[in-house]
Amino acid sequence: MHGWKRTLRSATTIPILGLVTFIGYACHASVLTTGVVELLCILFIAFRWGFVEGAVASAAAVASLDFFYMPPLLSFYEREPQDWIATAVFALITLFLSRFADTLHRQASDTSLERERLERLYLTSRDILLMDRASEIGAQLPRLIENTFKADAVALWDARETRMDKAGPGIISDDEVRSIYFDELSESDASSCRFKRVLRLGTRAVGALYIAGSPSNICLDSRSADAIASLAALALERAHSFAAETNAEAARRSDRLRSTVLDGLAHAFKTPLATIQTACAGLMEISAMGPAGQELASLIEGEAVRLSNLTNKVLESAELDKTDFRLNYEKISLNEFMEECHDAFGSVVSGEHLLVSQRSALDYVWADRRLLQMALLQIVDNASKYARPESPITLSTESTDCEVVFSVENEGSYVAMEERLLIFDRFHRSAEARYKAPGTGIGLTVTRRIAEAHQGRVWVDSTLDERTTFFFALPQKQKEAQHEC
Repeated sequence: MHGWKRTLRSATTIPILGLVTFIGYACHASVLTTGVVELLCILFIAFRWGFVEGAVASAAAVASLDFFYMPPLLSFYEREPQDWIATAVFALITLFLSRFADTLHRQASDTSLERERLERLYLTSRDILLMDRASEIGAQLPRLIENTFKADAVALWDARETRMDKAGPGIISDDEVRSIYFDELSESDASSCRFKRVLRLGTRAVGALYIAGSPSNICLDSRSADAIASLAALALERAHSFAAETNAEAARRSDRLRSTVLDGLAHAFKTPLATIQTACAGLMEISAMGPAGQELASLIEGEAVRLSNLTNKVLESAELDKTDFRLNYEKISLNEFMEECHDAFGSVVSGEHLLVSQRSALDYVWADRRLLQMALLQIVDNASKYARPESPITLSTESTDCEVVFSVENEGSYVAMEERLLIFDRFHRSAEARYKAPGTGIGLTVTRRIAEAHQGRVWVDSTLDERTTFFFALPQKQKEAQHEC
């Protein structure tokens, strides 16, 4: 169809230039005037239609001037050599100007097309920023691309959410879109105006995009598809980040509310528990009470003590969650501190089963003594619950280039890989641990909070031979200014 149009336009230029030359001849215009008019006509034709049409117009102009103005008149025969030279020069000039006009036209068209593409990309980026973040971004983005770039069909695959969204009347296979992601394809078929792009953030693939347009859609090309894919990847990541931020904020608020409620309940429990413990002690002093009564009173007192300890733990956890919580730094001798831990933890682990080892190259560490001992006590208590009976529990300390690391190792327990981060969350207990030993899921949360308050960290390592080690690391050097605070 395009070739027939070009042939028709080329054929149209011949009578146009012939008519212009005849009018100049009939009006007795000079050859210079008629030649300038013809030159302007050729420039217009070449600029509007292209070089081929301009070249045909140039040939028609040369023939017309030769016929009407070169002696002998009204014939295509030229006698004088200078006439041949003038005709050749005029032909070269018209051809050169035709090419020049065609180049200007192409550059103007390319500039206009590039400007339109940039405008649509700008509109796409602007509309992405204005998307409703409360709704699914994946459902909005294909419609936005389809409307802005007039595509027949758009399909978007979000790998993180395993979600497929489509827009447009065209049909795109789901499997074909997924294969773009899994095979990491980036293909362009300009003839059918179909573009496949894997969405990346750096080197990480986050999804896939398939855009199908019509061949007449001049705004869709390979570079536009690349830009759209980059914007789509950023939009997905932005939506994921917003969702994670929203969930984290909701979790923080829930955690804060839960801490407040537990703090209030724990304070409310303190007085009744003290009364129960006092009453039990009084009952056990009554000599008239029989052995059965003494046993029941002892049981009540033991459970009251356990509940009191749990209440104290909840209060400590709530205290650590306060935003204005401050540490009382002091210079702690590691040798003395480890001996204190051995003596203090005797109520949790029998002395012969608790092994203490100080292998750090440093002699001291800057920390809050009370909180540091509390954190290690929680870890030792947790180890004693799940350790194999009569097996040793080892509390040791070592130093690296930047940290002092306390470790507690026990035998007889295994922490699965997927549980190693979750066990430090408040109230989290794995399914196996829930039935193996009693607990509340608070102790390790307290440990992590104390580590974070010291700008340290806590983690766990476990092997399949049922050997588990908890690590509590503190920065090796603390400024004395912190101690003064």
